[in-house]
Amino acid sequence: MHPFAAAVGRLQLRNLEAHNALVRKNVRLQNDPLIQLPGLREPHVRPDQIRSYYNANMLLLDSAKAGFSRDTLVEALKVEGVGVSTWVYPEQHKLTIYSEPQWWHHPVTIPTSMPGNDYINGNHIFLPLFYGEADDVIDQYVKAFQKVWAHRSQLASS
Repeated sequence: MHPFAAAVGRLQLRNLEAHNALVRKNVRLQNDPLIQLPGLREPHVRPDQIRSYYNANMLLLDSAKAGFSRDTLVEALKVEGVGVSTWVYPEQHKLTIYSEPQWWHHPVTIPTSMPGNDYINGNHIFLPLFYGEADDVIDQYVKAFQKVWAHRSQLASS
């Protein structure tokens, strides 16, 4: 790391807790009403953990409870102006580095599957994180979700 980048990083670390607290506040402001909608939930976090966010707010969709598919949800939210996306998590155990013995000091046992990976890949959506005060934008996102859910019987048939 370049010394200037290190100096900037050290300065930014002074505000890390306040920054993370604001992001968590914004996530709660957004997610608390959203997880009341049938079929939408947050990933599980143990009570003794504090969730941190990197670059997105992930929610999980149960299509059977919601009444429409994830693709339909993403399309409908985009029409409403919501910045929503999906991504396929790579199955870590299938990455080449885990099967190359020269990188390991012990024999590597590679699992044949990664429990939960397929479920997450098939059911998640990502919403943007808001790093500043964003109550109005968050309110617009919540209203867009509520509008989509209010019309879900029409979405299920489309």
